[in-house]
Amino acid sequence: MKTDTQCLDTAAAWAFESARNPDGAVSDMGIEEKAAAARALFWRRLEPCKTKLYGFVQKSLNFATDADDVYQETVLHAFQYAGSYREGGVFEAWLFGIAHNEIRKHFKKALKAAPAFELEHLSSADTSPELRLIGEVYRFAERLGPRQREVFFLFYEAGFTTPEIAGITGLREGNVKFILNRARAELKKVLGESHA
Repeated sequence: MKTDTQCLDTAAAWAFESARNPDGAVSDMGIEEKAAAARALFWRRLEPCKTKLYGFVQKSLNFATDADDVYQETVLHAFQYAGSYREGGVFEAWLFGIAHNEIRKHFKKALKAAPAFELEHLSSADTSPELRLIGEVYRFAERLGPRQREVFFLFYEAGFTTPEIAGITGLREGNVKFILNRARAELKKVLGESHA
């Protein structure tokens, strides 16, 4: 893991790239100002993605107690490797790619079964039909393997397209489509045609 100094060096490098004037010249910022600008830029880019990212990590890990740690590791690694983000790319897809890697690391470390999903995560004491339906969908997703569950939530919860999911997970687009089609067909069986 990088030290704080290395994080600052990465942040300063990112700020250096971000601090260029439109004519290509570098502004007269010092190292500390560049690092501060890089940190501010990173947090501005992260802010609109935080809730979606946190939800994705939680659901991919079946609301395991380690989900908070994996989320924090994702944000830390994103900050540390902010210099690897290519301007003009989709920041959210880059960020979810890091989350994907952290989730994979978690599953490699923890061979134990994740705790079962509980409806209390959605709402307390609400017995509406919508809640029951959502509960059925989550129970269905809970039975999927880690890779399939991740693809399921990237598509249905986070709203990524098939090519974006392929980029995040390293799967081929055809594999992503196969996983989603199979999940849809199985979910129709579980819920019945009226809800599919």
